[in-house]
Amino acid sequence: MDDNLDILKNIVLFKDFKDDSEILEKINALFTEFKAKKGGVIIREGEVGDELYIIKSGSVRVEKNTLQNESYTVVELRADQHVFFGEIGLLLNDKRSASVVTEEDCSFLVTTRKKFNSFGEKEPYVALLITRQIAQILSQRLYKSNQDVVTLFSALVDEIDSTGRF
Repeated sequence: MDDNLDILKNIVLFKDFKDDSEILEKINALFTEFKAKKGGVIIREGEVGDELYIIKSGSVRVEKNTLQNESYTVVELRADQHVFFGEIGLLLNDKRSASVVTEEDCSFLVTTRKKFNSFGEKEPYVALLITRQIAQILSQRLYKSNQDVVTLFSALVDEIDSTGRF
């Protein structure tokens, strides 16, 4: 359990509580451990899910599908990066935006929307600060996505201007 607290201290979602072992213990109680073998699909793009995963050991790759249904790797994540995935599932009952596949045998800390909502009823201030962290992360991703769209649009316009064809 102590190693879980060390992991939680380093997760950005819980940064407001990194020096509060009492609250970290309460947060830790939300999680169960889940193990997966190399090549295991943890999350599948397009399926509905409500779990948040923290990588305790091992590494995963995040994959998306093109319109032609060809898979490509978006990013690889390792436990030593103190990372998590699936956080949108804590807030929304929606389809997963990407797949996550284990690169090696892995161990995860996992919680669900139901557990998080129940926790929020008992610890509203703590849940609020965690939700704010999720909102900040999502806002940063949205900002970057908007910048990427502008970059792609500009490149398309430049290509049309240089060739005179669409």
